Amino acid sequence: SYCRVVTGHHSLEDRSVFPHLRQRDPRLAPVLDRLADEHEVIAGVLDRVDRALVAVITDDDMAELQRAVDLLDDTLLSHLAYEERELVEPLARLGYY
Repeated sequence: SYCRVVTGHHSLEDRSVFPHLRQRDPRLAPVLDRLADEHEVIAGVLDRVDRALVAVITDDDMAELQRAVDLLDDTLLSHLAYEERELVEPLARLGYY
């Protein structure tokens, strides 16, 4: 469920929020490009978590699941910190509807 929520959130940003911000302030392009690239990286990490969950069922491999979840934690926290630092002000200034 959590992985679906993250994927849905990133899809919404990529299809709607980022194009809106890019149109309203083209200077945000480098930030939006980085965030979109990070979405691709995070999608790969989510796939790794999914594979590790399957492995727990079939191979009882908790170590790989822990590594995958730790990587997801680190990747998402870094992504969200950058996103908040760079987009809170533009969203407040430009709005989003």
